[in-house]
Amino acid sequence: MKKTSKLIVLLLFLSSVLIYAQEPVIVRGEITPSVLNPGDRATLTVSFEIPEGFHQTRADDFFFMSLENNTQFSLAEINYPEGVLEEGLENFYGTVTLTAAFLVSEDIDPGRQTVQVKAAWQICDEYGVCFFPEESIIEIPLEITGTNTETGQALGILLKFLFFAFLGGLLLNVMPCVLPILSMRALNLVRQSGNDRKSIFIGSLLYGAGVLVSLLILAVIVILLKMTGQLAGWGFQFQNPIFVITLITVIFIFALSLFDIFLINVPGMNKMVDASNRKGWVGSFFNGIFAVLLATPCTAPFLGTALGFAFSQTPFFIITSFTAIGLGFALPFLLIGIQPKLIQSLPKPGPWMDTFKEIMGFLLFGTVLYLISSLRFQISSDAMFKFLVFLTITGFLSWLYGKLSNPGSGFPSQLLAFAITLSLLAFSAYYLVDVNDDYSPGTEVSELRSGWEKFDPEILEHYRTEGKAIFLAFGAKWCSVCKINESKVLFTERGDLFFDERSIIRIKGDYTNKDPVIDEWIRKFGKAGVPVYVYYPSDGSDYVILPEILNWSIMEKYIPIKTVKKRLDDTLFMIQPNK
Repeated sequence: MKKTSKLIVLLLFLSSVLIYAQEPVIVRGEITPSVLNPGDRATLTVSFEIPEGFHQTRADDFFFMSLENNTQFSLAEINYPEGVLEEGLENFYGTVTLTAAFLVSEDIDPGRQTVQVKAAWQICDEYGVCFFPEESIIEIPLEITGTNTETGQALGILLKFLFFAFLGGLLLNVMPCVLPILSMRALNLVRQSGNDRKSIFIGSLLYGAGVLVSLLILAVIVILLKMTGQLAGWGFQFQNPIFVITLITVIFIFALSLFDIFLINVPGMNKMVDASNRKGWVGSFFNGIFAVLLATPCTAPFLGTALGFAFSQTPFFIITSFTAIGLGFALPFLLIGIQPKLIQSLPKPGPWMDTFKEIMGFLLFGTVLYLISSLRFQISSDAMFKFLVFLTITGFLSWLYGKLSNPGSGFPSQLLAFAITLSLLAFSAYYLVDVNDDYSPGTEVSELRSGWEKFDPEILEHYRTEGKAIFLAFGAKWCSVCKINESKVLFTERGDLFFDERSIIRIKGDYTNKDPVIDEWIRKFGKAGVPVYVYYPSDGSDYVILPEILNWSIMEKYIPIKTVKKRLDDTLFMIQPNK
């Protein structure tokens, strides 16, 4: 009888060993962010995928992670997740993730580094049989930058990302967010085409100055948020409904002025206009500011990568990166200022300009509607109704201001009209603009196209554990590039067929409102704003980040169907019975 019992235990043990041999523990590791300076602090994450039917018991001597053969890095205390208490032991099942603060030495040399992380574990089966402790060495690439100018590699990295910032700023000019204000700027350039070269040059410089001032203000905001420990990304201000409401109101008033409902005539403006010889220089500066405000919902190619890198760097590099973006963004108009002949091909001034101006007004009304379509996901329906009433009153007050003030009025009359209009506008805003910080968006903001799932890190990790191919998309209601990609590629019948043929799980993360989890994941992929598109192959290989602007050629290049078919054929071959 004793021999039989021992035999049964031995058979159970051997069967467990065989099962374990077929389903080993899968270990993955990463350091975020992956680009650091000397003395920086990051996060090391190691995930253990424990096969079904097994568990890992909490034992610091047999379940841990540590750094190998490197004195330039160090780890703080390891953070373990909450396990399941069973018979006095804390056990973990499924995917278990350990995290720890990762510290970089102050005297490390800039350049590419490979961090070796030892991951140790000892799993047990459902019968309580524990196997021998095991360990694995994970090699994680890391980029160390810094101010060490002797290292040409580090300097090259910085210059590369500055070039990306410049190129991204240049490409912002062709993004749909910027089209209305660029058209307005084109109208001003047409009007100035009859002026002398000096006037055109100064106007172009002032436009560039407006762009740079706006971007430097954004850079300072990013630095302040980073100093307070908060994350900030490109377009983050559009997650603030107060900012969106203010921008909608300003653009709405500006659009009304294009229909001559009133003239933008701030008290004392006559003197400023006379001082500038009526060349529209003040307008050039503010056109640059508006262009930046309208550009921030867009992430142009190269811009997301450049900002993702910049936000992890020093304040000086953040300011330098934003300056590079501004120079790229303003470059077309600066070139016109240097070579005024470039605008000679534009039509000559004439009556057609009034029609063109009104068309631009309708484009700005379209921008207002676009921003409202985003705002409705950020405030309650009652608050939205009040805001629409406020916008109607704003239109009336603009008309009233146009009746009370005109360019020929004296300074006292202009001042009185301006004060009355501004006071009534402020009074209306106080009672009608209702932004509740505690407002939680309803289910509408999370509505997804059929076949897509809402982003959740645990669900994503679950699918990865099962070996599923995954397409992860981060977007926002205020992101026009996201909407274009969705309407032309992702959320189409062809898109549904594309993903279904490849058996790809589709996951969507909505960044319309502030979300710290999505903030963290966007930075994990080295980006600073939306859109972000990531493909996880089913074979467990590294994820692939797709470009910000999608088309079918790009989709088929990054996610070819032939690899999926081959993997399916291999799977069918493996399950064939032996002959």
